[in-house]
Amino acid sequence: MRAGYLIPAMVGLCLALAGCSDPSGETAAPAADTAPAAPAVPVPTLADLPSPWNEADLAAGAGQFAKCKSCHSLKAPEGNLVGPNLHGVFERGPGKAPKFRYSEAVKNAPFEQWTPELVDQWLQKPSGFLPGNAMFFNGITKPNMRRDLIAYLLIETRK
Repeated sequence: MRAGYLIPAMVGLCLALAGCSDPSGETAAPAADTAPAAPAVPVPTLADLPSPWNEADLAAGAGQFAKCKSCHSLKAPEGNLVGPNLHGVFERGPGKAPKFRYSEAVKNAPFEQWTPELVDQWLQKPSGFLPGNAMFFNGITKPNMRRDLIAYLLIETRK
């Protein structure tokens, strides 16, 4: 996969992760109304990803994502949960999951697309990366764990 596809994709992921819930306490619409469109980019393999993501351990990334499953889904038919559905997140801009109420911080993010680098910063400490977002997650301190999760998401959000 060309790096040009990954940059917009990762920007979308970070922003989706940034807005897991609305601070007003309102919840997302029912899943039937929230299924994201299929990604327009082909599903990459690990070898298609640029460095350092092509060196990731996808099984470890799946293990990292297990912590995210209570708030996020990767499958389009499952819709939004407490956080936005991440299917196709790399093909949509920040705060753009259908029928999901994002925090103002995510809706007004200072960038249009996620990149792997932005997602890496987001996952390190969401509250520091985009202050005012509503994601209740302290972050992942180990770079290799973030790398593995990002690679996993680059592939799985396009299936």
